[in-house]
Amino acid sequence: MSDENNANSPVGGVVEALKTNPKAMYAAGGAVVVIILALLMSGGGDDSKPYKTAVVSAGQTVTIQSPNIGNTILVNAPGKLGSAADEEDDSIICRNVVAGTSATVEEEQTVNYISFVRVTIKDGDCAGKTGWMPKVNIKSS
Repeated sequence: MSDENNANSPVGGVVEALKTNPKAMYAAGGAVVVIILALLMSGGGDDSKPYKTAVVSAGQTVTIQSPNIGNTILVNAPGKLGSAADEEDDSIICRNVVAGTSATVEEEQTVNYISFVRVTIKDGDCAGKTGWMPKVNIKSS
């Protein structure tokens, strides 16, 4: 390509103007900075809201209500949910705590940034059993 063709192309004309006119170069640089700042400050327009957990205290009656579809698992220690898939796992106290089951809160504990509650189940197949489940699985009655 010759220099003649570069000057006639649209990009070549802009580059040539920026080389010969420092004010145009500063204006273009400023425009780029403004665009980058606008993109950074706009942030992710994500409208998702975190699931709100119930405020509970020991002795309070709650309802088991999983934010996901399905039943809740009651385990013998907080943070043991990773082993819930194993059918012969001794850490599982009750595998199917049905949504809508009532329970009494015994205590609350946080493990690895996840809040767990120790509950005693009042009705259903797991009635009378005490164990741990994530706090998001309970709803204040």
